[in-house]
This record gives sequence, structure tokens and C-alpha cells, in this order.
Amino acid sequence: MKTIAGLHVHEIVQTYSDTLIRIAVQQTKNMSEAEDIVQEVYMTLMRQKKPFESKEHLKAWLIKVTFNKCRDYFRSSRVKKTIPITEEMNFIAKEEQIVLPEIFQLDEKERAVVYLHYYEGYTTAEIANLLEMNVNTVGSKLRRVRTKLKTILEEGS
Repeated sequence: MKTIAGLHVHEIVQTYSDTLIRIAVQQTKNMSEAEDIVQEVYMTLMRQKKPFESKEHLKAWLIKVTFNKCRDYFRSSRVKKTIPITEEMNFIAKEEQIVLPEIFQLDEKERAVVYLHYYEGYTTAEIANLLEMNVNTVGSKLRRVRTKLKTILEEGS
């Protein structure tokens, strides 16, 4: 059985699928498309020739590829009308579900920055690397998003 970064493929799928699905759902707003995107990520992983330095490197690579696949999805002809957030997304923790609809009001890049910072715990420098953005851009997006979310949440109360 193939191992990558010291993990068997089934261990990689078990370890990272929830994170990758959450990212893809957050980006596409569509569970079915998110699942397809994550499948594509794993297929890309299986074709990957370069070794990974560590599990952290593997995770960062998987996240980066997921965001890239989501970007490709929006550029493709596959984009359809999105389905509303429903109980089918019960894999998301209850506290995340409270703010999730508000996060969907943000644009794609803003959602990505928020998710990586608040849900995955990445620093602005790590986010900049993952999303191929300037560190200062990531910082300013986080500041703008905080203000935007605060306004959205206050208006909804």
C-alpha cells in the first residue's frame, strides 16, 4: 500500500477529509461539488511525484490544492446554481454553523482567509503562502472581514 509522508493513503483520507470538505463547501456552497473537488485533490495527490517533508507539509499541500481546485471549479462550465445550506452539512460543528451563513456572504478570497485563520489556525504568513498572496494583503483582508462580519452579525441580531 502506498505511503505518503509516512501515512498510508487511507490514513490521509481519514485525517484530512473533514478539513478539505469544509474548505470546498465553504468555497463552492455546494456539498456535491465539494465532494467532487476533494476526490480530485486525492487523485492529484496519488499522481504527486515529489515527496513531502512532513505531515504539516502534506496538510498545507492538500489545502492549497483544494483551494486551487475550487478556483478551477468557478472557472469551469460545471458551476451551477448553488444549493442552500442544509442539515446535510451536519459534519460542521454547531458553533461553526452559527456563523457559517454569514461567512457565505463574503467573497471567495475572504472566506478562504477567514477559514484558514480561524478554523485551521494558520498565521497570516502561512495563509499568504497557501493562497499565493502578499502577507500584507492577507492581514488587511482579515481586518476588513472582521469589520464586515461584525456589521453582518449586528444587522442580523
